[in-house]
Amino acid sequence: MKKSSNQPAAPTIYDIATAAGVSPGTASRALNNIGYVKTETRQRVEAAVKDLKYTPNRAARTLKTKKTGLVLLAIPDTDNSFYVDMIKAVQDVCKEHGYSMILYYTDAIPVEEIRALRMLREHYADAMILVNFSFTSGYLKEIDRLQAPLVLSGICKDDIGGRPGDRFDYIGVDAEKGVFQAVRHLARQGHVRIGYIAGPAEFLLFRERHNGYLSALTESGIPYSDNLVIWCSYTESCAIRAVKSFLALSEPPTAICCANDIMALAAQRYIQDAGLRVPDDISIVGMDNLDVTTKVRPMMSTVAIAQAEIGRAAANLVFGRLAGTEMRSSIRQIFEPRLIVRESSILCSCCKPRKEYWTGNA
Repeated sequence: MKKSSNQPAAPTIYDIATAAGVSPGTASRALNNIGYVKTETRQRVEAAVKDLKYTPNRAARTLKTKKTGLVLLAIPDTDNSFYVDMIKAVQDVCKEHGYSMILYYTDAIPVEEIRALRMLREHYADAMILVNFSFTSGYLKEIDRLQAPLVLSGICKDDIGGRPGDRFDYIGVDAEKGVFQAVRHLARQGHVRIGYIAGPAEFLLFRERHNGYLSALTESGIPYSDNLVIWCSYTESCAIRAVKSFLALSEPPTAICCANDIMALAAQRYIQDAGLRVPDDISIVGMDNLDVTTKVRPMMSTVAIAQAEIGRAAANLVFGRLAGTEMRSSIRQIFEPRLIVRESSILCSCCKPRKEYWTGNA
């Protein structure tokens, strides 16, 4: 339908400036929060925006400033509430700098992660934070073509970033140490058969966490048993299948450590539905410190891995790069995990892990 010639044109920055009694440049600075503008002047501009129902034209502003005002956050999973704190932290920092954040879900598929890198190269956003599960030569090829700031985060310590010539920054967490702390805690509670639900073996972060399990067994003098480790997808259904396998053993584990809280919560629920008690019959420890771990009964022991701190640090790095501050070389920052001991893994001082209940039909 042809637009009526009588329809009023959308207000422009010049209309805002006229209504507020300021120059277009001052109106623009007030709207974009750039440079110093007197409080009284800013209030007049804001009132004019409200009166005229002005909507900034992002496309026009991008053409003029060469900035989109957007930061892209690419994460692997839409179902895991682990990322909620990270997303909020990134968004808060973006707001502080007058930016907006947009989300891109990769499903942890390398081709989707590379597509996100290409979106950054094509200037869909001014910078990107990419939470990725793997790192291949294909990543390096795409990264070498980038001119925009990029922060990678693998939710593990990995061995990338911080080297001369790297064109990205890296923020991670030593989750291997977190699993080590969890399994050592279970060993100190008297457990010698500790099951581990490990997540997909093809991803480095889950292999790192498995290394933490092995290290804790070695330190505690507990022999490794292959049938006490199950590699699978990091899902509830996977955890339930793993617990079923454990319960079918002639000598099932008296404690289970899981590579994330989603699996740990599913494992605890299945154990309880089977008529067993947590922690008396089987102790449970997860990883991620999701809010829900304090809402189940018994409350779940878990490992906090600083997802909000990672998000905040990554976003601050992005804006440091955008501002051109003195950060000439690649930055690598690894956060420390923290074991949070709750009811699901604490046995009373007079108790030992029991075996006699396995004589029935579990």
